[in-house]
Amino acid sequence: MKAAQYALEKKAADIHVLDLTGITSMTDYFVVATGSSDRQVKAIAENVIAEMRDTEGVRAWRSEGWDSLQWVIIDFVDFVVHIFHPTARLYYNIERLWADAPMVEVIDEPIPAKPARWKKKSAAAPITDAKIKVISDSRARLST
Repeated sequence: MKAAQYALEKKAADIHVLDLTGITSMTDYFVVATGSSDRQVKAIAENVIAEMRDTEGVRAWRSEGWDSLQWVIIDFVDFVVHIFHPTARLYYNIERLWADAPMVEVIDEPIPAKPARWKKKSAAAPITDAKIKVISDSRARLST
């Protein structure tokens, strides 16, 4: 899910995508992420909103939580992004509340450097990009 990728761009942690299709008519997916500080929660939320709008052409219908930055909710109608401060995430425990929803964890994994075809004289380290690896937990797999 693109929103999870955009959260990763700002170093969001503990990202889970919950598949709510067939469980509720409220929305299809929850994307749940954690920022380590108020500033990071804000940066993650702003990046998700901007990238979804500018890159994907999807505008947020509504967002809340900007005053305290403990829990910012961004509603895109088909999916809702929850960005928590660590203490708020532990307190509300969204994954427990929606425990019957299939869930996947999204992690950032570096791409291994490509082997060089010839040896360069430059001392610069090889550049590596990041890719997203989805790891399913013990519940059903989510296909997006």
